[in-house]
Amino acid sequence: MDADSMICLSDLVPVLRWSRPQQVADVLADPRLPGGWWASVALSRALGTTGVEWLCDRLSRLAVSRWDHLALTELLPALQVHKVDPALPGWPEPARSAIGGIGGWQRLRRLTAADLRAPAIAAAPETILTAVFREVIGRVPAVSAPAPAGPPTGPAQDAAARPVAQVPAPPPVSDNPLVRLVDAVFREWTPLERAVAIERLFAEEPVSLRTLAHELHVDRDVLSQAQRAAEERVLHWLRSPEGTPVTGHLFRLTEWLGNAATEEQLIGADPAHPIEVPSLGTPLWRVLVALMPDRRLQDGWLVVGDLTRLRERTAQMLGDKTSGEDAVELLAQVGIRAHSAQAWIEALPKVAARPPEPTTTGGFAPLPRRTPGANGHQMRGGVPVPSVAGNLPDAQTAQNALAALTALSGPPRPHLVPEPRAATHAPPLPGPASDPRRWQRIDVTSEHLRGEPVPVPEGYATQLGMRPGTLLSVTGPGDNAVVLVWRDRQPVFDSLQPVLMRLNARPGDSVYVTVDGYRLDAQLTS
Repeated sequence: MDADSMICLSDLVPVLRWSRPQQVADVLADPRLPGGWWASVALSRALGTTGVEWLCDRLSRLAVSRWDHLALTELLPALQVHKVDPALPGWPEPARSAIGGIGGWQRLRRLTAADLRAPAIAAAPETILTAVFREVIGRVPAVSAPAPAGPPTGPAQDAAARPVAQVPAPPPVSDNPLVRLVDAVFREWTPLERAVAIERLFAEEPVSLRTLAHELHVDRDVLSQAQRAAEERVLHWLRSPEGTPVTGHLFRLTEWLGNAATEEQLIGADPAHPIEVPSLGTPLWRVLVALMPDRRLQDGWLVVGDLTRLRERTAQMLGDKTSGEDAVELLAQVGIRAHSAQAWIEALPKVAARPPEPTTTGGFAPLPRRTPGANGHQMRGGVPVPSVAGNLPDAQTAQNALAALTALSGPPRPHLVPEPRAATHAPPLPGPASDPRRWQRIDVTSEHLRGEPVPVPEGYATQLGMRPGTLLSVTGPGDNAVVLVWRDRQPVFDSLQPVLMRLNARPGDSVYVTVDGYRLDAQLTS
């Protein structure tokens, strides 16, 4: 299938996703298309309704009035790989002469709409931008809208209506309010974004971008951009009022689970967790795990940090204490809750003095089997399992959730999901002493450790290619996600809490951070 038939206008012009819907609708609304069509209707079908000229003209108006601070390659990322004859044959005047006067196509791509207002340029910015949009969008074949004669019934019509063969229409949604809320979000995504969510962001075994691009018959770069857009879309949703029920649920859930809990405890913590989210084809609990940036599933345990290190640390703390209140109190010091303590102790490596027992877990005792709470059981080892379904948080709880969940400040793996690990690792970046210009010093405060924003100089954000109003999401140590946002006049890291916790930083410490592509590295000075 032609990849062009799978994409929406917002896939080609990503800034549409982060603009205010009403501002976009004032310019792009068409009574023949549904509201917000630029993010839901296939571009080829939209062009069959609006026509190329009308759409390119409207986009140029938006570029001049709303997005004049963005370079053309940011407005239309396809320009980075799109090849054009330098002579611009077939381009209309005066756009063709104006582009030649400013240094040609290669220089034009780096300019903003504001740059095109220079008096020396012999054409209006709208004229030039309309021609640029037409150069890319005009290559998408327009498909006439189907006649409103009722729903299609034949197999040919069904195939035409399915944008991505590998992502069928989602089944009916569950009656559970939490599942219904999450499902509603992803039902609105484009087929390409939903494919990324299903196969990478929330998959048990994420496939590589290359494999998924091959399966969907799309270019790998296009798919990479779709993933980045999907990750940032999740972030914006979590930070919005619509995402408050989910952030509140995550906050209460992580508080109850503590720093280590079994997968079965996670699944049984709420009746909604085992229910499948229809639009994603995966249970709700797996979606929630992907939204937790500070912990991940390891060997049947949901753990903050590294499972092996936590096991070694707690084994040293416990010594020969294998049960009782003393052991529970010791484990509480590292964030392991009382209802998880005995299971954690039983899963620790066997002490040499004990008689060896045959196991199949490489030296670890098998994890105890527990019945998920969805079957009606309300107790776990004498401790009640709280139900958090339907209990929406108040405003203060929501604010606490925003501070506690760094899912709101970045996408784990590489925001939400990591690339499959390669056999070799990239060479380490030069340290702050050898290349100080690449590193930004941060003096850690107690507010930073609580997850509050961390300001950075404008020059540092500019060096990363940012401008006011833009957002950059990167992957930090331990696959924790970090978001750099330029709000008003002050760029800030939305939260460095997971990075600082991983470094075991304390107030008064100095931490150096650097961004290389979409990767953030951090070093704690001794």
